[in-house]
Amino acid sequence: MTNLWTAIRTRRVLTIAIGVLLVAGVTTSAVLFGFAYGDPAKAVNATNSSASSTPGDFSQFRNDPAGFELAYPTSWSKLTSKDPQVLLLLAQGTQDSFLVRSSELQAPVGREQLPAAKQVTDKIVNANKTVQMIAEPKQIELGGLPGFFYFYSFKDPTSGQEGVHSHYFLFNGKTMISLVFQAIPKDRFTTSAQTFDKITATFHALKK
Repeated sequence: MTNLWTAIRTRRVLTIAIGVLLVAGVTTSAVLFGFAYGDPAKAVNATNSSASSTPGDFSQFRNDPAGFELAYPTSWSKLTSKDPQVLLLLAQGTQDSFLVRSSELQAPVGREQLPAAKQVTDKIVNANKTVQMIAEPKQIELGGLPGFFYFYSFKDPTSGQEGVHSHYFLFNGKTMISLVFQAIPKDRFTTSAQTFDKITATFHALKK
């Protein structure tokens, strides 16, 4: 009975967190940015592999409060955001982009809490009414953190073009880290996939 009550309380807290995150604007980037996609099986398999060495033409990015580190192409432009939850925003021209967001939850999420946490991630993704799932969301582990991988298409509100999204939700205690890639139009993915995979492969959680 105690375990059941704990599970119920966790679901209630995470459900409340959905409203908090949506009001805070977590879905803004999902609406404004498409996120690169690739072969779903390849993408998910990549999340389960150990981080590779950083390419020589990449720059390091580290955020101690959120507890992670990654690297990105030095040639990409680093942009600014007024949203304090956006930790990193990069772009290569107008077709490729990469965003990292950190959001604080009201309760810590580990592997046991992932089923309840999926209520949050599902609602964040589906807040964009143009989203069409290409594959079912998958539970993954990336860089030592548990989470989910979403693979879907969307319609860019500015250009009207169709893009595709590669969206990772990772949980580090009470911190939810979102990695969002973009390629517009969707045919652009063929060119962008290799770079996106290289960025993803550099992500890892910092040792506590």
